[in-house]
Amino acid sequence: MTLLPLAPVADVDLAPAGPAHAARVLVPRIVSAVARRAAFLRRAATRMPLVSQVSDRRYQRRLTKHASQLPLPSAGQLKVLVALNDAGVAVRPADLPAEVVDSADRLVELLRRKNVDEPCVKATPRELAVDPTLFTWGLSDHLLDLAECHIGLPVRYLGMEVKRELVQSAAGRNHEVVRRWHLDHEDRRIFKVIVYLSDVDAGAGPFGYIHQAHSATIRGSRGLDLRGVPDDEMHDVVPRHQWAQVTGPRMTSVLVDTGQVFHRVFPPTETERYSVTFAYSSRSPYYAYSRLMLPRRAIEQVRERLSPRQWDALCVGRTRRSRAA
Repeated sequence: MTLLPLAPVADVDLAPAGPAHAARVLVPRIVSAVARRAAFLRRAATRMPLVSQVSDRRYQRRLTKHASQLPLPSAGQLKVLVALNDAGVAVRPADLPAEVVDSADRLVELLRRKNVDEPCVKATPRELAVDPTLFTWGLSDHLLDLAECHIGLPVRYLGMEVKRELVQSAAGRNHEVVRRWHLDHEDRRIFKVIVYLSDVDAGAGPFGYIHQAHSATIRGSRGLDLRGVPDDEMHDVVPRHQWAQVTGPRMTSVLVDTGQVFHRVFPPTETERYSVTFAYSSRSPYYAYSRLMLPRRAIEQVRERLSPRQWDALCVGRTRRSRAA
């Protein structure tokens, strides 16, 4: 696996059968877009001087109260946490059990068979629920420990996303923002584990990021739309030779705080990319995407396989939007 400094750039088209169909498709999207915008504004408000002071004090109290209850990291986990604190990203080989790899491969094959004209296609919650093995691996104690140590609070498993990045332009589509530099806004701290399910080189849509030190500077900049910064604007702040790409063989994992580090998906130019992302936040995020979670019935069916800690991390019954202190 390698980190390559590099340059350059680049959801779903609506083809309604009629007004009723259009309404069924559009209304949920509009509601979701409004909720995401509200979450972005709530997070932005915590950076305003007066709001920030009150919010930061409350947040620090929560961190201090939970500090003595944090899991004790192993030597390997400690190296990951140090890398997250320093660069904002840690790259490691993914050690998935055979049955989890098999579950992931079945989803890859499902996505490969889809005939689409889109820049990205993702497995739906119902498709993920057919075989929840990959989903439940995201609740393993190793990952929950890492997430809790990084976030500093009891964690919420936001779910997972399996996707196929195609050699298609995202210009003018909802997926375009993901291929621009951006921060995620689910929470103050976010822990994500991205596992490549195919070999990824510079032409296969590698994950790109800006080092933590530079990202911290940009977060304080004014005049940039932090939800999607085009390449030319990013180049004005951070030269292209300081942009990083993560390439590597299948089963390379990228552990990252996507709320602190500017990141993007570089557009595939030669080969499609398949990957799975596991996401975590505190128990009180600004926003939680329902598309990352299995349907409620499927969640109830796996309950008996989960420990109390794993079940608590699912935060079943909580709404997607939750106020963060």
